[in-house]
Amino acid sequence: MTDSAQKPSSHGPSARLDSLVDQAQDLMGQLSAVSNGQGMAIESGDIAKVVEIVTIREPIVRGLVNVGEEIGAFIQDPKMISKMSQRDQDGALKRIALIELAMKRLREQDAKDQGLMEAARDAMANELASMGTNQSALRAYSGRSATPNPILQDRQG
Repeated sequence: MTDSAQKPSSHGPSARLDSLVDQAQDLMGQLSAVSNGQGMAIESGDIAKVVEIVTIREPIVRGLVNVGEEIGAFIQDPKMISKMSQRDQDGALKRIALIELAMKRLREQDAKDQGLMEAARDAMANELASMGTNQSALRAYSGRSATPNPILQDRQG
């Protein structure tokens, strides 16, 4: 955040951009806080916690996208930018760059978490597939169609 000496006046385009950047910083802070436990929940296999985190994150991400679009439209509007001092423009752009850096870090962590979830999914799929194969093998050695006792049986039963 900037200190009060660097804040633009409370009216006009500078104040509007400053307010939007404040909102983006706040939302990014919320998103980072919520996301911190995501990797731990994935590693521990706590699916309910992962779902809870994703559910909480979704409206924050949506809000961040909306504010980002407003900031983008504001910055691309030559009329609005021309009404701002160079110092206010530079200050806003520095703060936006910090938000973008935090977003990049979060995307990297999300990619890592995605990899963990895929590995857990693949391990579970392999385990389920081997269970089915084991069940089929037991049925093949058993004379019954139902699942046999898990005791190895010879050809004579």
